Amino acid sequence: MNVTNVVVNCLGGSLALFFLGPSHVEAAGGPAKGKAIYEKYCMACHGSQGKGDGPAGKMLKPPAANLTSAESMKKTEADLRHVIEKGKPGTAMGPWKPPLSDADINEVLVYLSTLRK
Repeated sequence: MNVTNVVVNCLGGSLALFFLGPSHVEAAGGPAKGKAIYEKYCMACHGSQGKGDGPAGKMLKPPAANLTSAESMKKTEADLRHVIEKGKPGTAMGPWKPPLSDADINEVLVYLSTLRK
């Protein structure tokens, strides 16, 4: 198997975990690692439930995104990944790659899928 096939297989697995929901995520190890990463890097702004109501998030202009809002729910995994990796111009959301690795971002996306149900 070549490197391209390995990457495609890994990405496919990540996408499946994101879209299949909590019961399938738990079968693959659960969102616990993603939650720990989220709590360390995201919770101060986005809050414990992703509603944008973290202690720092309330003070931001514009405020931190509510990751559970109807508008946010329309975003694809690719959209969310892009914002995590590159940040969002005009907001306090800066790029998080690095310090987060691709694997860390995958874990966070799996965890976010549990908040968005």
